[in-house]
Amino acid sequence: MNTVGGEAERQPQTCRPGTVLHLDMDAYFASIEQACNPSLRGKPVVVCGETSAEQGWGRTIVTTASYEARRFGIKTGCTVPEARRRCPDVAIVCGDPEKYLDTSRRLHRILLRYTDRVEVYSIDECFMDLAGTRRDPVTAAAEIKKAVRTELGLTCSIGVGPNKLIAKLAGDLQKPDGLVTMSRAEALVLFEDLPVQEVWGVGERTAERLARVGIFTAAELGRAPLSMLTTMFGVWGYRLQAMGCGHCDDPVARHDEKRVVKSVGHSHTLPKDTANVTIIQAYLRLLAERVGERLRRYGKAGSTVSLYVRYADFTGAGRQHRVGEPMTSGLHIYRSAMCLLRQYMPLRKKVRSLGISISALTPASGGQGFLLERCGREERLMDVVDRINRRYGASTLKPGSVLTAERFGVKERCGLIGTYLLDPKG
Repeated sequence: MNTVGGEAERQPQTCRPGTVLHLDMDAYFASIEQACNPSLRGKPVVVCGETSAEQGWGRTIVTTASYEARRFGIKTGCTVPEARRRCPDVAIVCGDPEKYLDTSRRLHRILLRYTDRVEVYSIDECFMDLAGTRRDPVTAAAEIKKAVRTELGLTCSIGVGPNKLIAKLAGDLQKPDGLVTMSRAEALVLFEDLPVQEVWGVGERTAERLARVGIFTAAELGRAPLSMLTTMFGVWGYRLQAMGCGHCDDPVARHDEKRVVKSVGHSHTLPKDTANVTIIQAYLRLLAERVGERLRRYGKAGSTVSLYVRYADFTGAGRQHRVGEPMTSGLHIYRSAMCLLRQYMPLRKKVRSLGISISALTPASGGQGFLLERCGREERLMDVVDRINRRYGASTLKPGSVLTAERFGVKERCGLIGTYLLDPKG
């Protein structure tokens, strides 16, 4: 395993590592805000997702903390009041998704100079595969880091390895502004002590199930009997054991490949905990409408509805059921979610957040023929509502029942996007 940084970054190693790169932007949202606002540079900054200053920020969650803020123990997921307790001078910025997406597009254009094998993993992460480009991967990684710094004013960390699994592991080892190469043999050494939940692709629930049979590290996963893993996880057991041995045969997709949408969901944290069923129902209608609009935008319909309820004590539970016919209508999604909500009744605790998702997706039937012959008026109405909301802003037209949720605290984003919201001395 080799790390490259500082002066060494301009003198890349001559060894030829794997060809897969994993790029992860450093403290992405916060770093963009610092780059755009010189007064925030070098200061602790947190980016949050809602504008609730008048309510004391009690429900507002930190989505990204700058590295200056992280030195105070501020992490993604903590509340803004907790961040202010840890660092009274922390600057609070309401996030600007359009700004972050635009920066991501500019990042992608940099990466595409090297190969079309650029797979967008998230808004601030990408995989690349330089196989067949005749470029030295470490040299290319150093050039990319320099371009990101020069053209975007940001830093990134890059891992280089023989596959996506190892490249991502390498990229996480030296943040921020790191460049690490790793072979499979070097990865297997780290696997001896690497908690299994830190293996890319192993989720929390999978790690809990593995722990019950004495598997706590990545190496133990690789040595586990295949028969046991397949008994526990079915065909997924083959993949789990391979991952524990440092193997990953997932190819890096081309940038222009269409991503398969497997589910569409939306969730929201309530402004305050409540057991008021009328308010909860209004929130469900709001979520259902947003899920329905996204389904129609993607040209999808879904037949499996899932509802997740998180309580005030942060415990939660999920329910799902399959309907007879794929849906795109917010009203139909809402009715299905209400059937699931009844399984939670009577509520024994106050509710903190709600989420609805639709899966088992199929292409939506389209065309005027379908609209007129099958569902006529309702589908034409949805089409008109979608067009008006796209033109004049989300929720310009909405069901009257949603007003109950809005009165309880849901707000549109009021022009406070990407602005420095609090005087830290105030």
